[in-house]
Amino acid sequence: MESRELIENIILSDQFKMPEQEKEKALLEIIKMQIKKFEINPNLKSMYRKLGVDIDKIHKLEEVPFIPVNMFKYFDLLLCKKEQIVRILNSSATTTGKPSKIYLDRITATRQSQALITTLRNFLGAKRRPMLVIDSGDANDKKETLNARGAAIRGVGNFASKITYVMDREGDNLKINLDRLKEFENSYKDKEILVYGFTYIIWFKFVNFLEEVGIKLSLPKMKLLHSGGWKKLVSQKVSKEEFIKRTARVFGTSPNNIIDFYGMVEQVGVVFIDCECGYKHVPDFAQVIIRDFNTLKEVKAGDCGLIEVMSILGSSYPTQAILTEDIGELVGVDNCKCGRKGKYFKFKARVEKSEIRGCGDTFAERESIK
Repeated sequence: MESRELIENIILSDQFKMPEQEKEKALLEIIKMQIKKFEINPNLKSMYRKLGVDIDKIHKLEEVPFIPVNMFKYFDLLLCKKEQIVRILNSSATTTGKPSKIYLDRITATRQSQALITTLRNFLGAKRRPMLVIDSGDANDKKETLNARGAAIRGVGNFASKITYVMDREGDNLKINLDRLKEFENSYKDKEILVYGFTYIIWFKFVNFLEEVGIKLSLPKMKLLHSGGWKKLVSQKVSKEEFIKRTARVFGTSPNNIIDFYGMVEQVGVVFIDCECGYKHVPDFAQVIIRDFNTLKEVKAGDCGLIEVMSILGSSYPTQAILTEDIGELVGVDNCKCGRKGKYFKFKARVEKSEIRGCGDTFAERESIK
């Protein structure tokens, strides 16, 4: 039985305080308890049986068997009763045509919300402020099934005193409501505000349009958080530096107020935000392992590999060890000049579409498992 009190204590505490060795010990103890629950899911049971996993012989977080993120598209990885599900999250379908389905029970949903709040508080402070969402209101409809954009808006919205959606949906297209934008600017131009949007929507639907029509805003005290969709920008040769410079210019603010964070719908509640030194940090309730492309062993500082994201948040589905299709560089541990403890890294790119060989087979034929 996992220790709820210990998990909640880590989630609710001030983040980025735990040195790496202390975190390794604390999370390993919790995750080993949590993955014993995988026995109730036939797909995960099949995976652990075929890999010959002995949980009692796991001595490092690196040794916890990871689940390739693609498996959430093809297999039911539910760890609770269906009547306990309070929300379903869907990822974008990408090139596979199949979205990931993530089932949340009340425990998991609460932990994820609390985890996101304690992480963002470290960067934004606790103060609520007016929030401009560069999206339409229907992205955050009150419904049982939610996509990644809606989940992110709800998470960041915890820091909002009032939310304004600046886009309107016209068929399949998003268009800026200029009257609403001007009203927001006039109301809050001298106040601290928060802006959130998906990176590709900010760039293609907001920044490019305002540049074309010659509109520059004056919101110097804003902070813009953005995530998701870098692949679309990279395909058009838009660098992170260009995105920051031109977005800051449109808003009339400092480039330091344009803040990128990395997250995924399979690990809602776990976000990695750029610090003032430009690196992404791992909160205390989570861990990142950068794995070598060939050996899948953890790399040393300065090397690149596949990003694995681990967390103790999941009760209704396996968040404990998920191998992404993203490439990262491990920069260092415990010694970032910003003062935050733990690992810090850089997001580099998405992997060109491929599936790690044999991963699907590890889950398959589970019907015969009793």
